[in-house]
Amino acid sequence: MRKYIPFILLILAAASCKKESDNIVWQRTAGEGSAFFIGATADSGFIGCGRLSGNPYLVKFGSGRDIELEYYSQENGLFSSAWYDTSGIVAAGSKAGKMLLTRIDPSGTILWDTTITSDFYLDITSLVYEGNGSFLAVGSASPDSADVIYTGILFVRFDTAGQISYTMETTDFETGFTAAGKAIEDGSGNIYLPLTRKSGSLKPKAAIAKYNRNIQKLWETDLYNNTGFRAGCYAATTDAAGNVFVTGVTEASNMSGTLTNSYVASVSRLGEVQWKKYLENSNTGSSIILNGSGNVLMLNKNCFILRILNSADGSDDGIARMFAECDSYTTDAFGLDMDLRHDGTVLVAGTKAGNFWIAIKSVQ
Repeated sequence: MRKYIPFILLILAAASCKKESDNIVWQRTAGEGSAFFIGATADSGFIGCGRLSGNPYLVKFGSGRDIELEYYSQENGLFSSAWYDTSGIVAAGSKAGKMLLTRIDPSGTILWDTTITSDFYLDITSLVYEGNGSFLAVGSASPDSADVIYTGILFVRFDTAGQISYTMETTDFETGFTAAGKAIEDGSGNIYLPLTRKSGSLKPKAAIAKYNRNIQKLWETDLYNNTGFRAGCYAATTDAAGNVFVTGVTEASNMSGTLTNSYVASVSRLGEVQWKKYLENSNTGSSIILNGSGNVLMLNKNCFILRILNSADGSDDGIARMFAECDSYTTDAFGLDMDLRHDGTVLVAGTKAGNFWIAIKSVQ
């Protein structure tokens, strides 16, 4: 049986960040694990979740950065997405290759949870809140696990009471491997999925797909894949005009061999690639959002490096480093997700020295 374990509070410790970078406003580290998700909440707080000591873990902070709620499962698995309101939290992830959905009340007590089996192995699940207490959960293998022979995407629609109203699997027997990054919704009911596909012995390729509210695919666009090199699409965001901005990883050759690069691309509402920029060597684009000025913020996984781009043409508007000294080729600091706070600071989540790690970063 799962239960709330309050002693987790004791292993979360705040630390001054001046020794690493003046840009880190605040940080907290838990035990061995990774933070897969972080999100601002309407009460000016924020929520983070992931894996701690091999088990699903979730923590909610108030506006003063104090812990208001936490939940630690005693079963192996992870949380990769979460949603919060004053009635509690809905969290999603995976357990033993199955989709995991969980509801937790404001005291940290579990109200219900369920696992959903598909015809393929699931690593991660992302949540899209559709309003009126309804959610769409999108589960898939990790985009990094393209050595898996066969996988697909599982769509599940459910409500805060745990009632499931819709399930659908999408698979491509010709492609073989299909994985989705973080699903997003554009405010009009359309769903966007960053995709990584692999067919047989070919290299993985990157794509972005748009679905309507009935999970019917409207279009899918390849992102200038070079068949000789691997690529993947991990995250996306949209603007008010319907443009989609995506990020991920690709490869290129240099004098020493094959080099990974992070990228950002802009795709129109009709699925046409408008521009694409290659940004950081030995890196992967893991998260992407728009700030209040309409600039694109892209998080590079290695060293938590933030790149700021003009959304119109992808021109460089700046760079914000998490750490004063960090080598992307040898780092143990990996950023997996980010979000904006009400004051314009950036929430980041990931792992540092093998531990669950979240921070607030200034982009000045």
